[in-house]
Amino acid sequence: MTRRIQRRRIGVGGLACLLVLTLFNGPTVAATESGFGVRVAGETSRLAEAALVESGQPRPQAGSEKLPPSDVMAPAGRPAVEDGGFLGGIGRYRTMGRPDLGAKDGQSCDQVEKRLKTLAARGEKQAVCFRWGDPQATQKARAQNAPVAAPGDSDVWCEDLPRNNIHLTRTSLCSTRDWMLVIVDTINGMIMGTATGEVKQVISTDVAQTTFDEYFALRVDSAGGLAATGMTAKVESKCSPATQCSQGGGPWEGYHPVFLKTPIDGTWQRSWTGNTGYKNLMMTYEIFILFPSGMSGSTSWSDAGRWTVRCDNTITKYAGCVVSDFTTTFTIPANRPAARDYISRVQASLPSHVGWEGKGQPLHREDDPKTQHDNREKVCDSTWVKEDRFGGQTSPHAKSIECDEWPFAATKESGGQLGIESGEECQQWTVWPAGAGGWNSREFVAPAYSTPHGTASCARASMPRADNGGVGGSLSAFYQNQRVLGAERFWVDSGASDVVLPQKAHAPQSCALRTPSVTNVKKPASPQGDFLDYAKSTPSGWTGGDSTYSVKLPDGRILWMFSDTFIGPLNPDGTRPTNAPFVNNSFVIQDGSSLSTVTGGTATDSKSIMPPSAPDHWFWLGGGHIITRGSAKYLQVIFHEWHRFGAGAWDFAHKRNVIATFSLSDLTKPMSQEVLPSTANIQWGAGITSSSASGDGYTYVYGVDEAGYRKKMHLARVKGNDLSGIWEFFNKGDNRWVIDERQSDAVHTGVANEYSVTPWNGQFVLLTQDSNEAFSAQVNIFVACDPAGPFNNPTHVYTMSETGPWGNYADGSVFAYNAHMHTSLNRSGNEFTFSYNVNSMDNRVESDAAHYRDPSIYKPRWVSFSMN
Repeated sequence: MTRRIQRRRIGVGGLACLLVLTLFNGPTVAATESGFGVRVAGETSRLAEAALVESGQPRPQAGSEKLPPSDVMAPAGRPAVEDGGFLGGIGRYRTMGRPDLGAKDGQSCDQVEKRLKTLAARGEKQAVCFRWGDPQATQKARAQNAPVAAPGDSDVWCEDLPRNNIHLTRTSLCSTRDWMLVIVDTINGMIMGTATGEVKQVISTDVAQTTFDEYFALRVDSAGGLAATGMTAKVESKCSPATQCSQGGGPWEGYHPVFLKTPIDGTWQRSWTGNTGYKNLMMTYEIFILFPSGMSGSTSWSDAGRWTVRCDNTITKYAGCVVSDFTTTFTIPANRPAARDYISRVQASLPSHVGWEGKGQPLHREDDPKTQHDNREKVCDSTWVKEDRFGGQTSPHAKSIECDEWPFAATKESGGQLGIESGEECQQWTVWPAGAGGWNSREFVAPAYSTPHGTASCARASMPRADNGGVGGSLSAFYQNQRVLGAERFWVDSGASDVVLPQKAHAPQSCALRTPSVTNVKKPASPQGDFLDYAKSTPSGWTGGDSTYSVKLPDGRILWMFSDTFIGPLNPDGTRPTNAPFVNNSFVIQDGSSLSTVTGGTATDSKSIMPPSAPDHWFWLGGGHIITRGSAKYLQVIFHEWHRFGAGAWDFAHKRNVIATFSLSDLTKPMSQEVLPSTANIQWGAGITSSSASGDGYTYVYGVDEAGYRKKMHLARVKGNDLSGIWEFFNKGDNRWVIDERQSDAVHTGVANEYSVTPWNGQFVLLTQDSNEAFSAQVNIFVACDPAGPFNNPTHVYTMSETGPWGNYADGSVFAYNAHMHTSLNRSGNEFTFSYNVNSMDNRVESDAAHYRDPSIYKPRWVSFSMN
C-alpha cells in the first residue's frame, strides 16, 4: 500500500502520511499437489523461482498489491501525423498487452507443478515444463507509437522493441519472446536442468493480396544440467482450413539438431481461400523438444485471443488481409486546413474527446448508406444557421458553405445515432478565413444556440465545400485503403493535442477591499470530539486519516472525505494494532454527533472507494461538491492518481486528475469517472468555490503545482456547477481565460497542497498554510475582491501547535499540514471553522512506532475563529 507522505516529504503544506509501502502485504498459500506452492502475491511460483536461480537469472522482488491494468487508465501516446491520412505498410506500431502463452498448456510449469505426484506415480521420474516471458516484466497496455522498419523474411523489425509483447501495425505483427525449459525431478521437486532461449515471429500481410508470409525462428541460448546433454527440436504450425486458410510447405520437416545461440528458422506462406465476405484466420503452433534419453516435452499455443489476421473481399474490387487488432488512424489531411482546425478544436472541447487517442474512445465505421444519410439529416437539420465568411459563393463553388458534422455521418458515433432530437443540441461552429492560406475557427455563440457545450455530444460547423467534401472523400479512401469494415474501430488524428482554443477576457469583480480582524480563535472545535470518540469505539470504521474535505449533503448531513485512512478497531488500551486495515480514500458521514464510515469492499474487507486503476497506482482525493443534473443531485469529487515508476522510496509521481461522480444513494463507488483536461503537473481540487458562492455563475477549481516549497496556486473554472463542463484556465499575465492548461500561469505563491477560497462580506478569503518556509506551522488568510484574486493583505490566523520538538508531542518527527476552511460549518457570515492534518515521519510498522502507540497523532484538528 502506498502512503501519502511519499509525495509530501519536502513539501510544506503538502506533507501527509509517513507510512511504509509494505504495510499489510502478506504471503498467500496456494495448495498444490506437490506441497511446496507457497507464493507471495504478484510473484512466480517456487518452481519457477528455483528455475530462475538455476539459470542464473535474478529473483523477482515482492511488491505491493497488484490489480488488473485498465486500458482506460493507461492511454496510448499520441500517434505521429502521416501525410495523406493513410497508414501504409509499416508506419508505426502499437504494443498489445502481454500474452500468457502456454498458461493452460499441460506442459506449462504452473500445470506441471500441480501434478508432480501424479507424474511420479505413473513412473515418470522427470518432467519437462515450459515458461514463457520474463517473469519480472510488468504487463503493459497499448503504450508505444514509433516508426519502425519494414519487415523482411529474416529482418525482425521488433528486435529492439520491448520483449515478450506483441507489436502490431495494420499489415504486420512481430514479437520476440523469451522462454525457459525446466527439467524437474517429480519425486522431490528438485530442478535437474534448464534451458533458455527465444522465439521470434513476424507476420506480414498485404491489403491487396490474400497470400502472406510468416517468419519463425527458434533459438536456445543456454542449457544446464540434464538439458545440456543435447537436444533436437521440431516446430509445427497449422492454419485452420475451417477458417478458409491454406498453407504451403515450410522448413520444419522432422527434428533439427539444436546448437546453442544458432537459430532454426524459416518461413511459412499462407493464403486465404475464401471468395465472399471476410474471415478471421486461425493459426496454431507447437514446439517439440527431444533429449537423447528419450525424455521429451512440448508447448503449444494459438493466435486466438492474442492477435487476429483477417482477410476479406468486401473492401474495394480486390481482396486483401490486415492485422485487425491494430486500430488504425485516419489523419485529417493537411491540405484541408479549415476542417483540420475545426475538428481539432471540437475533439479538444467535447467532454467525450471522441476519436482522440489517449483522451476518448475510438470511432466505428457506419457502412450503411441510408443510416449515413439519416445521420446527416438529423445533425444538419432545419435549425442549422449558415454563417458565410467567404463571400457568398453558391454551390458547387469550392467556397460555398455547407454543414459539416462531427463525428462523421459515416460513423456510429454520429450525433444522429446518439439520441439527439435535433442538431441544435450540438456545438455550433463557424469557420473564418484568415488569409495567407491560414485558418482560424471561432465559436458561433448566437442566442439561438445556447446549449451548454459541456453537455454536447456532437458539433456542426459552417464549412467551405472544398474542406467538407475533401475530408469526406479522404475518409472514404481511408476505409478502402485500410480495409476498415462496418463497425470496425479507428482513431482520428486532427492535431487536437496542439490546439489553442479561443480565449476570453477576464472581468474581475470589484469591491472596497478590507482586511479582516481575526478574533475568538478556539481549539478544539466541533466535530473534533465526535471523531475522537468515534475512533475509540468503532469496530470497523475510521480511526485516522488526512485531507479532511467536507460537503453538506442535501438532507443536511455532512460528508467528510479523507485520503489515506486507518480502519478500526483500536486495541482496548487505545493503541492501534500493527495489522490495522488501511485504504487510500474513504468517506465518513456525520449526522448530528453520530458518525459512520463508507469504504469500498465489504464490512470485513475494506477497500478504497476509488480503487487503483493498475498495479502500483492509487488515488488521493481533493475537494468535492454537490451538483444538479435535471432534478437529481449528485456528489462530484476530484481525485489525484499517483503511480510508482521504480523501486526507490521516492520513485512515484502524480499522473493525472479524475472527476468521480457518485449517486447519493451509493457512495461506496463512483457511478462515472472522467479524466480532467489537464496535465500531470498540476493537482486540481486543492479547493473548490461553487457557482452558488462565486458571484458570477462559475465554479472555481483551485490547483497547486508539485513544488517542494513556495507552492503556486493555479486556477480553473467551469460555467455552472457541473465539473463535467468545459474547463477554462486562468492566464493571470494576460488576464484571460484559456482552454489549454498549458497557457495558464500561477496566480499566487505560498499555498499548501490543500487550501480554500471562501466568500466573506462581498469579498473572498484565501486560507492556507504558509509554504514560503519549509515545515511552517503558520496558517494565514488573504483577501481579494474576485475568486481569481489577486490575494492581498495577509493576516495571521493560527499557529499549528503539534509540530516539531517544541510542539504538543515534543517530537521532532511530528508535523502539521493542509489547513482549509469548511463552508459546511460556517455560521452567521463571520464565524468560520478550518481543519488541518497532523502526522509523523516515524513510518515504522511496529507497536512502538508513532502511528501505533499513539493514534491521536494521525487525525485532523478543527479550529474555529471569527472575522470582523
